[in-house]
Amino acid sequence: MRLNSILLTLTLSTLATAAVLNERATYKNCDGSEGEKVKAAVVKAGKMAAKAASSIRSKQATSLFKTFFKTTDSASTSQVADVMEQIAQEASQYGRGKVSYSCQPDSISCQSGGMFSQTGYATTDGVTGEVHTCPAYFDLPPASHECSALDQQTSSLHELAHTKGVLGFEVYGYSSIMGLDSSTALKNAESYAFFAKCEFFFYLFGVERRS
Repeated sequence: MRLNSILLTLTLSTLATAAVLNERATYKNCDGSEGEKVKAAVVKAGKMAAKAASSIRSKQATSLFKTFFKTTDSASTSQVADVMEQIAQEASQYGRGKVSYSCQPDSISCQSGGMFSQTGYATTDGVTGEVHTCPAYFDLPPASHECSALDQQTSSLHELAHTKGVLGFEVYGYSSIMGLDSSTALKNAESYAFFAKCEFFFYLFGVERRS
């Protein structure tokens, strides 16, 4: 995930109880153009997730799935499809679902400068959640026409995956996730995000899926 030669990272923290989060949450601390960008990215993330889930269920994404997750067994494909469907459902709620969206980092001090700049983070109690953006998020393009390039919608999908239970050890960037084994990839939000982006990209532009 590079932007002007800076490797961007995303982090996860977890919350202990549901009482901390508002189950009928919405967008907050989102004013002007930043709010519109986050809302547009969440909606597009949902569309990418929906397409990925549909392709998995119809067995059209077999070769691409194997590229990202190193397996095509039924338990693994079902797991990823389930998460994608939950993300698609959540994103379609336009801020009225179980996840809230903030255009500010709030209580977290976002890492920036040097080698790494943090673009966002998610908190979850396993049922509800919050997605927060860091300043570097808004330096990303809203979308990109390159499967391996990070953008706002892919970053948003990454964070939404955390709120739907993808809570494994974090590996970031397209090149890095290509080297993961199946067990790690299935717990890695970045793998879900780029798989969905690439599946949507190939569908949208009629590009043959990678094998």
